[in-house]
Amino acid sequence: MIAQISKDIIAALKAKDKALLTVLRSLKSAVQYQAIEKGTALTDAEVISVLQSQVKSRIQAIELYRKGGRDDLAEQEEREVAIIKRYLPTPLTADELEAEVAAMVAELHASSMKDMGSVMRALKEKLGSRAEGKALSSLVRGALQ
Repeated sequence: MIAQISKDIIAALKAKDKALLTVLRSLKSAVQYQAIEKGTALTDAEVISVLQSQVKSRIQAIELYRKGGRDDLAEQEEREVAIIKRYLPTPLTADELEAEVAAMVAELHASSMKDMGSVMRALKEKLGSRAEGKALSSLVRGALQ
């Protein structure tokens, strides 16, 4: 994934797309920083995690900019989020998530809230970054009650 970001940086340089170039360089920098922190190269799953945290921080910034009346900066952050999301796997729809939760609850024979941890672990392992933790948690909670 980092190789793709590097290729896209070169393409943005050639196209003289400064906005795209800035976002891609910040992504590459964040990934490299995490690799240095870890001491080894990051796996694709870890790179996805870094990208998700970049999206999350930009979404928080958008909310703050909107509250402060800075719609111009909020729109810039929204464009950056759209660029970053190109590198993330497509998230599951609500219906797909519900089906996955129901299947995992049945597979693990989960029947009470005591089983929530094991169901969540199995789902996170299976779905990885395609499902948001909060949404997954609320669906599992609803299925087990």
